[in-house]
Amino acid sequence: MNRQRFGIIALAGTMAVLSACAKSTTSSGPSPTPTLSAPATSSSPSAISTASPTATAAGVAVVATGSTTVAGKSETVLTNAKGFTLYYHSTDTPTSVCSGACAVAWPPLLLPSGTAGSSASLPGTLGVETNANGRQVTYNGHPLYLWKNDASSGQATGEGINNFHVVTLTIPGP
Repeated sequence: MNRQRFGIIALAGTMAVLSACAKSTTSSGPSPTPTLSAPATSSSPSAISTASPTATAAGVAVVATGSTTVAGKSETVLTNAKGFTLYYHSTDTPTSVCSGACAVAWPPLLLPSGTAGSSASLPGTLGVETNANGRQVTYNGHPLYLWKNDASSGQATGEGINNFHVVTLTIPGP
């Protein structure tokens, strides 16, 4: 099965899970207008890594590190395999995560199977938790997301929007 077909099937499966789930996290502040692009053909960040993953001792390298400017300061941050900045939602709980319409604007970093790994040594812990979005990658217990408006790797335009924050190497557990 080619990657494009896999991406479409994975997207359809994710949408089916999301439509079955009635609970989603809401937050105050302006909500972005959601748009959806096909992950396998888009140059925007993708919820499912379509880059050729590198095997690591811990699993598949779906997370890497990069540098970006956050609040005027250069920070080492977590990125997906394509170099897009990862975010966490400060109001997520173990039973309520950004899903549904929220997940269209903030695509969750999903791992269809296996364990999460990193191409770099991290001081925190990567994991995978099954929630309303599917098998979502976590860092220090925080589910990870991308921001649909980051147009290229290294951007962090979602910082502070609707309680989402860039994932630095030192975020504490939830």
